[in-house]
Amino acid sequence: MTDRRSSNLTYRHTDILNVSIFIAIATLRVRIVIKFTIRVQHLIDRGIYDLCLWRLGSKSYVKLKMDKARTFVIPDKVCRRAGLSAVWFPSNKLAAHAYRHVTAHSQDKYSEFAPCEAMVHLVRFDVMLFDPIARKLINESNGTFLAGQKLVAQAGGTDIRGELLKLSRQYRSIVRACLENLQSEASKIESSRKEVCLELVVIFYNVEFLWHLCEILYVDVIPGDVVLPQIMEWIKFHFFHYERQAKGILSGEYGSSVLDNGAENEPEYWNTIIGLVLQGRLDGARALLKLHSASPSEPFKSVDYVMRTMPQYSVFGGLSLTEFNMRWKGWQNETACKLRAGTFASRKELELIMKLMVGDEEAFLEVKDQCGTWYQFMASWLLYTEPTVKSFDLSYHAHQCIAKFGGISRLKHSDLILLALMESDLHQVIRLIEQTSENGWFAAHLTNLLHHCGCLKILDSQQGNQSVSLATNLHEQLLLNYGTLLMSHRSLWQVGISYLDHCSAEGRAHIEVLLPTLPLGSEARALKIIQVARDRDLHNIVASTSKIMGMRSYQQRRLGNALTWALRSQDAGFATYLANKFLELYSREGKFHSLDLLDNLGSCMLVSDRLTFLGKYCEFHQLYHAGEFRDAAALLVSLLASRLAPKSFWMTLLTDALPLLESNDIVLTSEDTYELLNSMEELLGEGQIPDFGDTPGSNKLTTVQDQSVDTNSVVEEKVKLIRLALARNLARSLNHEGCLVD
Repeated sequence: MTDRRSSNLTYRHTDILNVSIFIAIATLRVRIVIKFTIRVQHLIDRGIYDLCLWRLGSKSYVKLKMDKARTFVIPDKVCRRAGLSAVWFPSNKLAAHAYRHVTAHSQDKYSEFAPCEAMVHLVRFDVMLFDPIARKLINESNGTFLAGQKLVAQAGGTDIRGELLKLSRQYRSIVRACLENLQSEASKIESSRKEVCLELVVIFYNVEFLWHLCEILYVDVIPGDVVLPQIMEWIKFHFFHYERQAKGILSGEYGSSVLDNGAENEPEYWNTIIGLVLQGRLDGARALLKLHSASPSEPFKSVDYVMRTMPQYSVFGGLSLTEFNMRWKGWQNETACKLRAGTFASRKELELIMKLMVGDEEAFLEVKDQCGTWYQFMASWLLYTEPTVKSFDLSYHAHQCIAKFGGISRLKHSDLILLALMESDLHQVIRLIEQTSENGWFAAHLTNLLHHCGCLKILDSQQGNQSVSLATNLHEQLLLNYGTLLMSHRSLWQVGISYLDHCSAEGRAHIEVLLPTLPLGSEARALKIIQVARDRDLHNIVASTSKIMGMRSYQQRRLGNALTWALRSQDAGFATYLANKFLELYSREGKFHSLDLLDNLGSCMLVSDRLTFLGKYCEFHQLYHAGEFRDAAALLVSLLASRLAPKSFWMTLLTDALPLLESNDIVLTSEDTYELLNSMEELLGEGQIPDFGDTPGSNKLTTVQDQSVDTNSVVEEKVKLIRLALARNLARSLNHEGCLVD
């Protein structure tokens, strides 16, 4: 918990996991009470709040219902006495503060709570993506996202589905790497952090699982649209329990009984074989059958032959669909004939396996529990009944299998997404994905990939003749939401901007709103913000940020740094103010601060007239110290003649002219001397300095009336010296110029 003070308000940041609000509003002396509640399990299950509104008597209630919630108390005495109100704050925060409702009928009187320290409590949602391990996922996926945008920009209308498929696999590999890191972290610790890591493992596993199927159905270009081989690979990749058991049996991990008495003594032997058959891992099933003590018998040899000769469709197998179907039917009829002939009747396990391979429905229902889920059951069923199924038929088969597992009412959230994918209802897919608990990463990146593949065009065809593209709006809105979320993080805001940059409709507007709300912190961070704004021609943000940093530096008495920020903001008023401060310090101390900066202002000095004078005056000192007296004298006279210098500084300039007037060589002409005399007389005439040439007692006082006697004597001495030097130089210059004429 950190505090940040601004004026008389204190901002207190309070981090919680999830927030729900209960607001009770009374009618007479209205008092608002807000209770903040936390829920943990909600991170995994759902992402939607149920909002209920009702009225009861003279009170109105708004409640966001959440189960397993607890109250989060805000420690503020003023809020407890006066009441509490809250408003939404930038970057998904809730700003809660003390509040007493006042109406036209309220009595006008001093508040009974004053004086007090007013507090604003910022309550924010806990974002799962901001976990230290998940942040690596954000950065790596951002690189893939930008590569995709560049690829599409350079495509020029050519087919890039192959390149987009590579990007999709990159996204999945990034998620898999994140899963491995989370599992490694969870295995090393035993604290509450382990529970968080395991929850994130569940979330990201589902993300990769769903993404993989979406890649098969929508990103990958499958000749002939025969998707079952890829779906079987999807099942094998994510469900490898039976493969692991088979490896254990084959490697002898279960003892010597496998070699001595046969592997059938292993309790999970037959379940493992059936599981392998259901997943199409026939080579593994054959290897396990050979470990059976009766493997040399005729039934086992027949099963091995059936498995070995089963046709398997491959796009690159050299067979057309028609020819493959003919071979498939022949193989299936041959196997069915063996079943009817009782070849496997002596071994009921082998008979069950053969019934599965010929697509016997009763046999599949018998082993339904071994499939685990309806989509595993569907894949196994299609493998042995319709191996050349097309993607548009998956919806029908999915509903048939779901009915065998209890109907749609028993489906989980991820099951609904899978069903929507098979029904080609991408709008429903995206809507359901948005409700997952990974804070929009999945929805934003998957929708972006589908948009580039052209899969979202179907949404436009479904909305009819409308000028606005639903697909484009949906795509950009998800990117906006995700980019805005990242903008709320102190180190990921630059990543968030890269997503907003690719939202042509509202991205720039979001950047203009969100960029100024970022806490500036250090100067390095401020420079990054300025660079981002400058790259996007957001000059108002560059100026405002530079002004804030300039004022901060000025308050820290760092005039040079403040002037640097003023030059970045091109703020003429602030630059003039700082230039005056430099001149005041020089008048008091006789030397310049931050001389390196002032000597190298260059064209930046043109921001304001006063800064121009300051830069030129420093240049005068450079010329003088370099021994270039004529150039220094010419510059000094031009500063007085142009009236760039403030009149309060004219006396200093005239004093600087003394060594030039008294030099052995004549460096100031008569015309220059007249200009200096004119400046002296103007100062005397306006009362900026006393006219010590008048009678005693008739001195005109300076604008600062309380000068001491010692100060007056110093000024009097300076005026006399300047007048004498001017008179001498005028005589010398006139004499010299007259001689030149003669």
